[in-house]
Amino acid sequence: MLFLLSGAAASGKKTVARQLINRVDSLVPHHENEIPATTGQTRMANMERWVDTALDLEAQGIDLLLLAASPLGELLASPRAPDLAGIAACLLDCHDHERSRRIARREPDPNWTFGMDTLCWAAWHRMHAIDPQWEQRVIRDAFREHYAWDRWCHWTPEDPRWRVKLVDTTTQSVTETVDTVAGWITRVRLHGTPLARAAAWWE
Repeated sequence: MLFLLSGAAASGKKTVARQLINRVDSLVPHHENEIPATTGQTRMANMERWVDTALDLEAQGIDLLLLAASPLGELLASPRAPDLAGIAACLLDCHDHERSRRIARREPDPNWTFGMDTLCWAAWHRMHAIDPQWEQRVIRDAFREHYAWDRWCHWTPEDPRWRVKLVDTTTQSVTETVDTVAGWITRVRLHGTPLARAAAWWE
């Protein structure tokens, strides 16, 4: 299955994944930037390629942990998403001030300058994780064709299929966050996900 670990810049995705690989069996982490040119215009096309990778791993009995800026709604709209054995999503988040401090400690990236756009994207992620109806235009307007938004665009926050694990990393240590994410993966594997192929969640 595909575990989506999403979040805006500096939420802790890579840091957590580096430790998770030693904690969770049969799990392979990949970062969306391993596919070049991940931008607002290519993000959905790249998601299709990651779904294909997840399907290949499934055939080997391995789950994909995808570290991505893409939210759950984009993954669910991807053409082959229903072919996955299961989908589960977790959002890593942090306070804006903490995000700013973390980014300031990094080497500057000319392709991803830090500013209000980053903070707005983080805020949108936060709302999307709770409410699938929130400002859908943010992701749908850029990708109108080819993608199956109607699979979920009418869902409400109360729909049991819309389940995103929220993890605030602002004050947590890395170990605490890794424990939380590892526990989430373990519970999903044990109890299942409402976004399972067998449940035909897209109908």
